[in-house]
Amino acid sequence: MPRPSPLAALLRRYGIADVLGFRPLDEGLLNRSFAVYTRSRRLFLKHYLDQHPHAIRAQHAVTAALAARGLPVVPPLQDLSGRTLNLRGTRSFALYPWVYGRHCPGLTLELEQCRDLGALLGRLHRALAELLGPVAQPLAQPATGAAQASAKALRLLELLRARPQREGIDDLAEFRLVERLGLLAKLAHRRPTDRAQLTVGHVHGDFHGLNVFHRADGPVCAVVDWDRLGVQPYGEELVRSALILFVDPHDGQLDLARVREYVRGYVDVQPWMADELAAAVHRLWWERLTDFWMLSWRYERLDPRPDEQFPAASALVVWWTHHYEKVHDAFCG
Repeated sequence: MPRPSPLAALLRRYGIADVLGFRPLDEGLLNRSFAVYTRSRRLFLKHYLDQHPHAIRAQHAVTAALAARGLPVVPPLQDLSGRTLNLRGTRSFALYPWVYGRHCPGLTLELEQCRDLGALLGRLHRALAELLGPVAQPLAQPATGAAQASAKALRLLELLRARPQREGIDDLAEFRLVERLGLLAKLAHRRPTDRAQLTVGHVHGDFHGLNVFHRADGPVCAVVDWDRLGVQPYGEELVRSALILFVDPHDGQLDLARVREYVRGYVDVQPWMADELAAAVHRLWWERLTDFWMLSWRYERLDPRPDEQFPAASALVVWWTHHYEKVHDAFCG
């Protein structure tokens, strides 16, 4: 007699007994997910990998409150007991409606859509502030020093060169690490001051094209994946999201016209943020120059999942360094 599916048993907690099957979806860094097929509809089942249930429930409450305000956010479904989070042993699951939309790479968006997307991020930040209340200001975030970053790069080079077999990504990583060491030696004096005060608040934490769904006719219908909901400077989320949305995956260059419209849309909603953008841009540039998290995953954690992001991300910081004023003007002009 076939054993019952554990996932099907989980779905019965929601009163769903007509499950036809499950299909694993792309694995994220913080979760796994499945498409659920029933006789009447499709659903999205999320398996959280490394978050405390209390934090997950808090995320669920926030998404429900944002949706109640009319923002394009999809909260999880409640089971028959009114719970949005279900535990099976040490594993945590949540069930969501299926989002019928499409991802639109930032470089395919019209300029007006870029402005609308920036305005949406501004509305989300404003709503989160109203829902979750003020945050102590400022948040102390000392910037990594050039010496510390150089030591990290040298450690990664040592691990890379000790690998018994190399791939193309290793050759690129070696080139970029040596290049970065040269830039750090040359630019150490441009480390941001610890005195820069950026307004801090609750943010999505991972706002980019793969977490935004658009309707067929263009407008955003859902902002998903609130796993990194947390506290950070608003300006840093704005700049960081633009770097992901509008970078060319082949050469690492930013589409500055789209960046400009995206930022204008945000500032239309949060006009007081205009005065903080220069400091946010500089901090993010320095963060990109001194951060090696993708290579740390590959060489220290032996986890290659971020590898595909590395070519564009590593090219971006070099291009940005050589075109610093142009990038600054796109964000702050």
